[in-house]
Amino acid sequence: MRIGIVGPADRAVAWEKHLRPHRTVSEVVIAGKLSEIGEVNACLLMDNYSKNLDRLLAAVKAGYHTFLIAPIPTQTKQIEKVYHAAEESNVLVQFSHWPTLAPASKWMSKKIAKPSFLQVNRELNYSEFVESDHPFEYYWIDELAFCLRWINGSVHHIDLKTVELSKQHLYALHILLRFESGATANIYVNVTATNSRHHRLAANNHFILDCDVLEQSVRLGEENRDGHLFFNSKSFDASKAAELAALSFLKAIQFNRETIYNAYHLWELNKTIDKIKKRLTRV
Repeated sequence: MRIGIVGPADRAVAWEKHLRPHRTVSEVVIAGKLSEIGEVNACLLMDNYSKNLDRLLAAVKAGYHTFLIAPIPTQTKQIEKVYHAAEESNVLVQFSHWPTLAPASKWMSKKIAKPSFLQVNRELNYSEFVESDHPFEYYWIDELAFCLRWINGSVHHIDLKTVELSKQHLYALHILLRFESGATANIYVNVTATNSRHHRLAANNHFILDCDVLEQSVRLGEENRDGHLFFNSKSFDASKAAELAALSFLKAIQFNRETIYNAYHLWELNKTIDKIKKRLTRV
């Protein structure tokens, strides 16, 4: 395959290193603009700007399988256009939702394909939150995307509880999701903590998975024949996420299967985001 990389030269070179080892890649073309990559089979589009979905749509309409490497977009109508264009053109699209693409997450999803119970606790030190580049909604949207993708079902009911002192700033949010499958997901985000903590707990009838996200370590719990619960721990290298994401994208093209986080997943996420934001204006 001939792969095009569109974006800043320094980032493009870093991603080229992830692509080169794969036997299916015959050539990598780096360009500053989509119009400059020529005839390629697929494209890595590094675009953090507000109009990146327009450029993604152009890539899809040009027939390029495309991996958009950017923060998760939240423009529902434009995402719907990308989804339909990809379906009509038989083009694969992948988005860089790093919580889903992380090595620990991929391993967990192999152990539990669809959890019946999922709980996320994400607490941030307040000073770190104030100094960060991200608004409050970035954190709950990130976790919502993770939960929806893993459970991968229709949301039946949403409950919200908030902490806001002046009705101008949101400091904590609890989201309870009930799915038509019977699964539930709890998301708790708090930006007033003394110490930052980030845990995800998932379970089905066979396993309990307890993930320390900051440490990228997972405890796998299961019962032995005597009914006693025991745990095994496993650690992961978060720096491998980009390499694994590139490999996942290439394999999806090679075997003509859905990408790990595609336009449909993003569209479903954004429809749920819109419902939650509408509810938040009433809370």
